[in-house]
Amino acid sequence: MNLAERVWQTGSGTAQLVQTRDLAVLFGSGHDQLTDPRVLFDVPSGRFFASVSDVETGSILLAVSAGSDPTGTWTVSSLAAPGCPDQPRLGIADDVVVLAADIYTDCERLGAPTLGGEIWTLNKAQLVAGSTSPAVDTFGPMSIYASLAPVQSLSSTSTEYVVAVDDRVSHVVHLLTVDGVPPAAVTVSEVAAPEIRTLTRPPSAPQPGIGSQIPAISTNDIRVLDSVWENGRLWFSANNRCMPPGDALIRTCARIVELATATRTVSWDVDLAVAGAHVFYPALRPDGDGNLVIVAAESGVKVLPQLVVFGRTADGAVTPPAIVAKSQGPYQGDRYGDYFAAARDPLHPGVVWVAGEAGTDVPSGPGWTTAVASVVVTAAGSVPPAVAGVAPPGVRAVRTVTRVGRSVRLAYRALDDGQAVRTVVTVRNAKSAVVYHVTTPRETLHAEQRYTVLWPAGKANGTFRFCVTTRSVSGVESPESCATIMVPRAAP
Repeated sequence: MNLAERVWQTGSGTAQLVQTRDLAVLFGSGHDQLTDPRVLFDVPSGRFFASVSDVETGSILLAVSAGSDPTGTWTVSSLAAPGCPDQPRLGIADDVVVLAADIYTDCERLGAPTLGGEIWTLNKAQLVAGSTSPAVDTFGPMSIYASLAPVQSLSSTSTEYVVAVDDRVSHVVHLLTVDGVPPAAVTVSEVAAPEIRTLTRPPSAPQPGIGSQIPAISTNDIRVLDSVWENGRLWFSANNRCMPPGDALIRTCARIVELATATRTVSWDVDLAVAGAHVFYPALRPDGDGNLVIVAAESGVKVLPQLVVFGRTADGAVTPPAIVAKSQGPYQGDRYGDYFAAARDPLHPGVVWVAGEAGTDVPSGPGWTTAVASVVVTAAGSVPPAVAGVAPPGVRAVRTVTRVGRSVRLAYRALDDGQAVRTVVTVRNAKSAVVYHVTTPRETLHAEQRYTVLWPAGKANGTFRFCVTTRSVSGVESPESCATIMVPRAAP
């Protein structure tokens, strides 16, 4: 996120939260405004690499972990830009780390002119050794390029690949190669520009109840959002406009393209679309079994914002979208994260981790929630693995007796431990009408501990029923537990 980084430790059972800290601490940036962070893990070096744009200094900060534990120390390098580096994208090959960004003349002024795309190539061995001033080579800014996107290389290669599409409408994908390791000479060359199906700026994505109070979600433009390379195949993703099969309206669709880098040709070019909804901000990674996992957002006039995943199996079939996390109500903002992420698990290559925005976890909440999940693509007809670590802790409502005219403390006990949990409490009268409903802020629950929510009951009297459930960050709810509330009439 733009404000903080969080670390979990995975294994058997529920992932454990290990660390949360400000990005300013990770990058040592003081009070500077930071934006557009990215992070990836490089298996050959066993290091995490993280980048962010520093608006105050007009530079890109690159942080490298000292080992495979991201809670340890990091070293930080600063890369100066000739303007405002927007959405820096991070890639890596055997011997180099490559960053690219769109350079604008001003970070603060809406509509500021662009100078074009720029590429920074850094000596990977020096970064891994802890250098904060590694050898670096720059290319650009070049006004002919927009959205230059270095790939994360998942297999060995001395060449780093970069892809880009044209700014407003694109009929081709520009394939560039980066060869050489600074301080030796580095050569950046466009080696091909194969035709793709036309990319055109997509429409905004509506939500249920869209109007003056419910905005449409901006899907931005057609720039490359994510890119990855392995064993001669390069995949990238972008937003696009299309008409889904069975639909009569233009929607936002997730464009996925696969290139064969040996022949420099397009081998797959498809829009992932859903009739009646918009699909946007796709990110992608191949697993170790020949499948491709794509994560994206989905929203429509009948679909609350949600995070979904598609799978493209090794034989080329594309699965219907599976829901990872749902919004609890219309999203109140118009910006929606700008890009999502996916990463293959280095210890379990059949697992792909995905992350992205999923609307809000509170009805009518102003901010977005970020969901993280692991995805496995299974063969048709096989039994999928058990879902682990997503259920929030159970709770048990406690029967309450009180007097008329008093606020009522609705009590419940947690049955398990849980982190970043919201509790949803609903009170209904004898006719089952809702008379009170509240969702708590996120909190940590501890097994067998008692918690309360205050109901300003006023002069309500009679028998009521209150129910309580907990909700995880991903939107999964625990089984509901209910109890009675007795509010006897006052004596005459």
